[in-house]
This record gives sequence, C-alpha cells and structure tokens, in this order.
Amino acid sequence: MTSEVRKPTFFTSDLHIGHKSVLEFDRRPFRDLEHMHDVLISNYNATVPERGICYFLGDIGLGSSSLTREVVTQMNGVKVLVVGNHDRGYNSCYEMGFDVVMHGATIYLGENRITMSHCPLAGVFREDTNGMRNSTGDECWHGDIKNRKYSVADEGQFHLSGHIHSGPHNDKKRELGRQYDVGVAANNYAPVSISQIEKWIARVLSATSKV
Repeated sequence: MTSEVRKPTFFTSDLHIGHKSVLEFDRRPFRDLEHMHDVLISNYNATVPERGICYFLGDIGLGSSSLTREVVTQMNGVKVLVVGNHDRGYNSCYEMGFDVVMHGATIYLGENRITMSHCPLAGVFREDTNGMRNSTGDECWHGDIKNRKYSVADEGQFHLSGHIHSGPHNDKKRELGRQYDVGVAANNYAPVSISQIEKWIARVLSATSKV
C-alpha cells in the first residue's frame, strides 16, 4: 500500500491588482503597480508548483477585469477564490482565471477544523478600528457589521482570512488567537503554505495546553 501524497496547498489574500492606492496604504515596497504585479507573480510561482492548489481569500483586483486576468492567468496551479468585499460577481471571477469561486471554505488538518473567508471571524476582535474611515469605533475589525456576509461565526475553530492588511508597517498581528491573516502584506508578498498553517496550529495548541 502506498501512502497518500497530499496535494501542495497554499493560501493568500489581498493582492489588490490594479489598486494604486494600496501601495501607499500598505506601504508596499514597489516602484509602481507594474512592479508589484511582477513581484506577486514571481513570488507566487516560486512558491506554488504547477500541481499545487491555492486558496485566494478575497480582494484580488480593483483594476480592470482584463488586468486582473492578465496577472491571475500567469499564476501556477488550481486557483480557488473565496470572494471578498471588493471582488466582482462569480461569472466575472471565473473569467479572470479562477478555477473555483465560492463564498467560504472549510478544511480539516487532522481533528482541527479550519474555516476560510475574506473577513475575520464575526464579532471577534482583530484590529483597533478607532479613527478608521466609516468605522463606528466599536467594531472588532473594519466593516465588522457591513461586511458580515464575507465572514463566518466563531465556533472555536481555526480561521484564515485577509482583509485587515496586517504587516510590518502597522501594529496589527498576523496571528491572533485562532485567526491568521494570509494577506500578502503580512507574508512577504507570497502565499502561505499549509505546513506553515500546521506549525501555527501546533503553537496555538501548545500554548493553550500550558494555560
């Protein structure tokens, strides 16, 4: 009997293809959008093999559909999109080069359930929203109320998302409790591997067992 070989699996979010303002918002280290797109493609293909699968957790492109397609179709593997609040309709997302388009996803690593959505867990603190534009100040993350359809309920599971743009230039945490931000700004502009997620889960479970 041969052992099962797991398909290489990765996660990413918040590419913001064609979104000029994100260069300043995230303080992304690129000369311009063309430079950012080239680096995102290069880093992605250096990480995800042709036979791999990558879950894109929303906010892929804010430019034209043709530009988003030009970038996405150069990326390796099977591409699964979990839509975010800035993404277009399902048919448009398929036309941009995604193989699967959905609103949320769940996987298991052993006994550990992992949900995926663009936004963090509903009603669970993820970032300080005081002073953010259009924020009520009592939200657990920006758009906590308005964007609930891009979130899921907290049931004690592990959760992967994007949306909050954690990174080296702000005080938002990539890992907080059982939530992990797979956005590119938080992960050196490359996808996160499933082995990285397994190590994170192991750290969380180890810390919990010591309490």
